[in-house]
Amino acid sequence: MNSLQLFRTNPAFGRYWSARSVSLVGDGVAAVALLLLITGSGANATGVATLLLAQAVPRFFGPIAGALPDRFEVKRLLILAELGQGVIFIAIALVPSRVALLVPLVALASALATIFGAAGRTVMPRLVEKSQLMPANAWMGTAFNLQAAVGPVLGGALAAAFAPRGALLVNAVTFFIGAALMLGMPKMENHATDGGTRPGFLAGIGAGIAFTWQHRTARAIFLLLLFGVMFASLDNIALVFLARELGAGALGFGLLGTGSGVAMIAASLWLTRPTANFSPVALLASGWIIAGMGIALTGVAPILGIAVAAQALAGVGNSIALIGEETLLQKSVPPDMLGRVGGAFSSAAFAGSALAYAVGGFVVSAVSPRTALVVAGLGLTAVTLLCLPALRRGTAGTGSKSEVAAHHDGSALDTPSSPSA
Repeated sequence: MNSLQLFRTNPAFGRYWSARSVSLVGDGVAAVALLLLITGSGANATGVATLLLAQAVPRFFGPIAGALPDRFEVKRLLILAELGQGVIFIAIALVPSRVALLVPLVALASALATIFGAAGRTVMPRLVEKSQLMPANAWMGTAFNLQAAVGPVLGGALAAAFAPRGALLVNAVTFFIGAALMLGMPKMENHATDGGTRPGFLAGIGAGIAFTWQHRTARAIFLLLLFGVMFASLDNIALVFLARELGAGALGFGLLGTGSGVAMIAASLWLTRPTANFSPVALLASGWIIAGMGIALTGVAPILGIAVAAQALAGVGNSIALIGEETLLQKSVPPDMLGRVGGAFSSAAFAGSALAYAVGGFVVSAVSPRTALVVAGLGLTAVTLLCLPALRRGTAGTGSKSEVAAHHDGSALDTPSSPSA
């Protein structure tokens, strides 16, 4: 089967991929339009920071969102989250652009996005065969990468043509299109309805957190995301100052981001090939190491062209690592734990980026943008190498009695299933 046959033989996957592609590009549009809307209204830096914080804080509640797919039918949960975000963005486009009005709406939209993300972690094993998880995740990676590569450019163009409010209305429409496309997908019942007793909601959240820490593979990925993303996110702060140091200006800074985004799409498309049968652990580890090399090389680049190429290398690694992480999660964690473990992973990644943003400005000011990029790249590589033995041991022991016992003891679910190979 070539990679495109996945769409022809599995219409449900094609619908989900199309829905996510449209919706994620809309997210990229909204990221630009929201900032233009709030700054155009005369808000100061504190107002902008408050708006960004409203987007970020709900991401901390990934473990709570991850418990929802075990209590509700997943397709309905996904569609309601999409429709809710569409309605909220219509409201954002229509209300006066004051921080006090926008912040609660943005926070609510972000909470629904967190719910969608946690439920979405459980979809691929339901839609495709295990042998097709790698190419399917690679195709989903291209949808995610379109958000960074196409969304901001389209958002700027729409805001210029129709004002930021018009761009936000376009984003709202993308959510409705996504929901309509998902209507044709099959129902995806939660695993807890298969029989037996179901734990309380809070107990289920606690069980998910406990399972993430007890499961060797899940724990290793959690730590890699927390500390790896912490180092990698320094890149986001230092790049704008590096562009200024290189005399590149706004266009040069844009090229640095475009180089990374285009490379991420190319890497995702490369992994959709039917011959791309790599170990998920190898992809996860090698991807983060390649990304670390790209970030460090960006710090020593003498001219803009080399810095763009180094950022492209980092983008390739980032894309490969994300696909490896998703496939490893789906293959090593029981289906009834995917949502909760995935929610914990999302919170770990956000916590890592939040740590970086909290101290990154001081680091860049203290040691220079170039040194910060080298430290970020080497730090990401070191964290990956430190977590690699645990990842290997975890996958080698997947399905072992100890792992299954941890699931029985930690989740208290009705009919626990052992991790798949």
